[in-house]
Parts: sequence; C-alpha cells; structure tokens
Amino acid sequence: MIAVVPLRGGAAGKTRLSAELGPQERSRLVAVLARHVLGALLDGRVSRVLVVTADPGFAAEVVGHDGRVEVVGQPADRPGLNEAVAVGQERALAAGAARVLVVHADLPLLAADDVRALLEPAAPVVIAPDRLGTGTNALVLAGSVSGFRFRFGPGSREAHEREARRLGVVPDVVLRPGTATDLDTAADWAELPAAVRSGLRAAVGGD
Repeated sequence: MIAVVPLRGGAAGKTRLSAELGPQERSRLVAVLARHVLGALLDGRVSRVLVVTADPGFAAEVVGHDGRVEVVGQPADRPGLNEAVAVGQERALAAGAARVLVVHADLPLLAADDVRALLEPAAPVVIAPDRLGTGTNALVLAGSVSGFRFRFGPGSREAHEREARRLGVVPDVVLRPGTATDLDTAADWAELPAAVRSGLRAAVGGD
C-alpha cells in the first residue's frame, strides 16, 4: 500500500492558528503533526509514503532519512492541494499501487489502528470525513477508479461522494476520532483533548 501525504511547508501553513501560535511555532507544529501522521501510516499497513510538497527542503527536514518515505516536488505549473494529491496518486499508480491512500498531514490523533480501518473496506472509494462531517481528511481510491477528480476544500465530503457516484461507485465512509480530528483552526485547537494540546505546545516550544 502506498500513501500520499500533501504537505504545505513552514509557517505558510496553519495561518488560522496565528492567535494561538507564532510563525515559528506554526512551522514546528506542521513538522510535528506531519511526523506523527507518517509514523501512524508506517505502523499501519502502509509500506511507502509519498510526501508531495512545493517546499522539498522543508519536507526533507520533516521526513529525515526513512527510506520508506519519498519527498515528491510539486510542479510549479500544478499548484494547490488537489493538484498535489493528483501528482502523488499518479506517482503511486505508476509504481504499481492497486490502491492509494490519501491522508492529510495534520491529524494529531491518527493511530495505526485508524490506518488499518481506512484500508479494511473493499469499496473502490473510501472517505473519512472531518469532525464536522463536511470535509475530507482521508481518502482511499482503487486504481480501477479512473477519472476521479479530487475536491479537497470546503464541502469536500459531499463533493467526493458525488464524484464517486458520477463514476458509478458507492463510496464507503469511515468515522473514527483519529481520522476525523484535524488541526487547522482555533476551534479545532480548542476541541483537542487537553493532554494532546499540552503535548503539542511542549513539542513546538516558543518563538
């Protein structure tokens, strides 16, 4: 199984947490969350991870020297989150993947059991919504699903379900705290368990 993790580098990410964290703290937070997600993926049933980013230098620092993780530079003529995912999927399919798992890099509660739960359904399309039920934090696509257009952004759960139905596929939905809990806004930060929030503050340090 090959996973694709799109990664936006440094303090350019998590700007909606600026009331909680300064620029350097946000940059460290992006790295801490991404390392956590990569660890959960590799502890699950994922043998290889493609980290797609427009900032390969930052991503290389995050990834370190794990040979199971490859940093894939996002072409300048294919900007944005959905194109980053598409680039990763193309690379994964070219490498022979029968299914591709797409996971966001900001899931602080993600665990190996959550990864296995994502891969358990046999449906060609599996969607893991966010805690509000409107976004998409993870997506599994079979290689046989041709022409699927990624719709990450506001309302992406409905958009991805509609996209699956357009292709004649009934998507499965996985609902788990580890996949539903992302960290993007001040409200997300407030909803985290206190111990997790404290741990993240300690991990990112101060400006």
